[in-house]
Amino acid sequence: MTIKVDESAGLRYNKRMIGIGINGVILRVKNNTLGEIWNIPVLGKTLEKWVANTVGTPCQTIECSPVINLAEKIKSVVDRTKPVTVVLYCDTPLVTAKTVETAVLRLTEQKANAVKLPRGCVFRTEYLFEQESLFPQEPAGGGEFEAVRDCESLSRIIDTIRRRILNFHAANGVTIYDYHNTHIDCDVVISKGVVIEPYNFLKGKTIIKNDVRIKPGNYIENCIVGRSVTLDSSRLYDSLVGAETKVGPFAYIRPNTVIGCGCRIGDFVELKNCVIGDGSKVSHLTYIGDAELGKECNVGCGVVFANYDGKNKFKSIVGNRVFIGSNANIVAPVNIADRAFIAAGSTITKEVPTQALAVARARQTLIPNWQGNNYAPPSEAGDSARSFKFVSYSDGIIDAAATEEHNTPQEQTDGSVAQDGAESDEHGFNGTMPE
Repeated sequence: MTIKVDESAGLRYNKRMIGIGINGVILRVKNNTLGEIWNIPVLGKTLEKWVANTVGTPCQTIECSPVINLAEKIKSVVDRTKPVTVVLYCDTPLVTAKTVETAVLRLTEQKANAVKLPRGCVFRTEYLFEQESLFPQEPAGGGEFEAVRDCESLSRIIDTIRRRILNFHAANGVTIYDYHNTHIDCDVVISKGVVIEPYNFLKGKTIIKNDVRIKPGNYIENCIVGRSVTLDSSRLYDSLVGAETKVGPFAYIRPNTVIGCGCRIGDFVELKNCVIGDGSKVSHLTYIGDAELGKECNVGCGVVFANYDGKNKFKSIVGNRVFIGSNANIVAPVNIADRAFIAAGSTITKEVPTQALAVARARQTLIPNWQGNNYAPPSEAGDSARSFKFVSYSDGIIDAAATEEHNTPQEQTDGSVAQDGAESDEHGFNGTMPE
């Protein structure tokens, strides 16, 4: 069977079915629980599009209700020059293209007027135009023609579609550890050798290249992920990740971000509308927005690219092999040239030339014996460090916030310090910390 993909509509067309000359009609139905069933999204398509895919040809849609004669409505959207008309319901997304094609071939080979399906029908078009009345079928049966009636049946049908998608990828060399907790949309493309661990969501038009490892807890939507990338507990939207890059854990890659090859994007890093050059490292706790970083840069912990003045966004440009120290602020718009070094804690507002050191912070001042620290006032002469001990309770819970009575060592008559609680309790903890 040859399939043609229409990217704009998200539908797959069967050339053989188009060659026969088929009208496709999808009946839109509602119910009191779910409302407009045709618009319910399921793993990358609405229910209506899942059903339309099985026809293998462009489809028309009409709304129907149990008391409306559908004959005239169907005739109004049908091309009479096409010999076959397939009528399906939008609430049966499990029906397969093979089932529909079999019914069409049976109609044409046996020269029948109609082939009735458990929910739907295949007509000879001329016979359809001879009919004065057609009324909707009630949902009946299960299997491929199980109808979406309520939230429970919807959940069951979604799970069946999800497993079909997972089976497809597994048959093409993708390792999926946990079928129960992996969700992949129908238009996601995954290459051979990819490993997907549990609790992952791959959405939209995402493309995953060879030998990628997707660790638990990722949400990836409309992204291109290069070969041998490792993703760990992160969220990625509308972005590109280059080959052999590591992302996460807990990174947030926002739209229009391009990460080069061999990069390291670490924990609690947020990137937005930026370019990260090959080999660059942004290891942790950093925000980079509206910026371009060159190759082999190092961005320290706590760096912020300040790109917004309350009204407009501004862009920063960073050259190759630039080192940005921890807790620096890069206030856009600003350019930092190749091999520059930004000292930790600096706030950069002006251009930094090639090979320059930029220091923009107050000089450290020391005041010895300062008397203004009310939190920890200077100790008086003769003060000794207080001795704390742990207190054990019968339920085994240990509380380090000991009372004054326990904090003060008690002198025994022989001058030694008493070891309160030295006897073991029923849980085996004797109140004495090991040396």
